[in-house]
Amino acid sequence: MDLNWIWFGLLIFVIVVDITTSSFTFSWLGLGFIPAFIAGYFVDFTTQIWIALILGTIAIIFGLKVSKKYINVNLPTEKPLVGKYEDREFVSEVKLESNRECRIKVNEVYWTARNIGEDINIGDTFKVLKIENNKLIIKKGVI
Repeated sequence: MDLNWIWFGLLIFVIVVDITTSSFTFSWLGLGFIPAFIAGYFVDFTTQIWIALILGTIAIIFGLKVSKKYINVNLPTEKPLVGKYEDREFVSEVKLESNRECRIKVNEVYWTARNIGEDINIGDTFKVLKIENNKLIIKKGVI
């Protein structure tokens, strides 16, 4: 009974970790801590540990399946920056040679860009076709 408070502390800890990481992995383990806490009034600490481990492991196995099926389905798969850059046209501040990579500034952010079209001169417009491996894939465009 003296160590019974540990289960409550561990439960709070795993809930805080899951809230801060948004993974909802460890809170399933916390479901094993609740019966261990209750069992603390009736059994020794070693038995409580086994209860927590066995029930926590079972809860993680089934809980992760539930998380993947219901929670992760509703998360957006599109990266937040994609909408700000893809299919938009910008004015070039530097000369961009065809089929070469260079460093450009778009919306006050420096990017590595790969020009897959013809040469782009200073003042010409270019279109961002896609973002691939943290690089802008661009092509000369017309406003």
